[in-house]
Amino acid sequence: MLADRSSARLLAASAADVERARRTRGSRLLDGAVPVLVAAAGVLVCTSRSFAALAHPELWAEDGRDWFAGAYNRGWFAPLLEPHTGYLQTFPRLVADLGLLVPLGRLPLLFVLVALVVQVLPAVVVVTRRFAHVVPSRPLRLVLAAAYLCVPNSREVNLNLTNAQWHLGLLAVLVVLAAPGGRAWRVADVALVVVSGLTGPFCIALVPVAAVVAWARRTGWSVVLATGVAACAAIQLVELAGSPRGHYGPLGASWPRLAEILGGEVAGGTFLGQTTLTAVLTGAHALAVCTALCVAGAVLAGAALLLGPLELRLFNLFAGLVLAASLLTPVVSVARPQWLALVDDGQMRYWLYPTLALVADALWLAARARPRPALAAGVVLVASLAVLGIPQDWRYRPLGRIDWQAEVVAFDRAPAGSRFTFAIDPHPWTMVLVKH
Repeated sequence: MLADRSSARLLAASAADVERARRTRGSRLLDGAVPVLVAAAGVLVCTSRSFAALAHPELWAEDGRDWFAGAYNRGWFAPLLEPHTGYLQTFPRLVADLGLLVPLGRLPLLFVLVALVVQVLPAVVVVTRRFAHVVPSRPLRLVLAAAYLCVPNSREVNLNLTNAQWHLGLLAVLVVLAAPGGRAWRVADVALVVVSGLTGPFCIALVPVAAVVAWARRTGWSVVLATGVAACAAIQLVELAGSPRGHYGPLGASWPRLAEILGGEVAGGTFLGQTTLTAVLTGAHALAVCTALCVAGAVLAGAALLLGPLELRLFNLFAGLVLAASLLTPVVSVARPQWLALVDDGQMRYWLYPTLALVADALWLAARARPRPALAAGVVLVASLAVLGIPQDWRYRPLGRIDWQAEVVAFDRAPAGSRFTFAIDPHPWTMVLVKH
């Protein structure tokens, strides 16, 4: 009898071990498959929002005028150490160096494909188990990734190399906030932090975030990342202090403009979408509506800062610091007041981080079980985002369909040593190459 009971217990234990092993294998398979599937879905989402970007790729602004023209006219190395608008922009210059190796007719496609990869990567990082300590639920991590890929209010940062620095900045934040990975992940993390840090001023806003993470976790790896961020920030601060940014119009700061920016462009553009926002802000009470939206956005961000998990608080801090810097030193118009130009140019790059922070805050509220008013507010905001914000801002308007191949043919026929001017987007930007 005792032998029978012992055998039964052994069989039960063996069955439990087999079941645990099966679940572990299944979990590992999902851990490997989900990021790949999200990457594929991300490519489809980004291209569906602007199919013309791949069907008829174009150079955008600094893509041609500065990055490729610098590499072609001055050689691959010299421009790498040259600041642009006051800070280093290493990544697009490296891609421009790569562009020297491809046929000129394929150059815009190369730039768009690189921008596409960088744009999709944050969604891939979020769904990995490296964010399970922040969002234990895999389905909720998938929702976060989908929200990022579908985020409204982001036309200017879609599929162009010049603004890929904003997605690189986001990757750097995610790397700092994520749990440490294996050796390959750590090599990639350091590379991302350095490349991002030397490609824009976002590393300066990332310094306090990395410092808090290092203090809270007290691990050698978090200190390594914080040191890398601080080193890049020091380099960019030196560049900002000693390099000219060019001439731009006056700031034009005022309370009505601030309300239109924070309440209209940021909060309203995120949850209402541009069509609804335009209709709401038509009339005599536009400033009052913008003020109300501004207060609502501030309450949402304040709730996340006070009650949210550490990583959500730090992401809001980062977004707030970048937004503050963007409002204090924007680079928008040569002649017009900067804040006026910001109001007139919806879905621009400066709104990406605060928009993502508000979306993350709303999803956090909607996922809370208590208190019920916060849950209800989160559900309403997420519903507004899904019904208004995302659908209305889904399709990005195509660029100005320049006949790039005709330009390349004309350039090929130009004599060596001549200066050739390419038309690029947006009009009237140009790219000048001295024919080799």
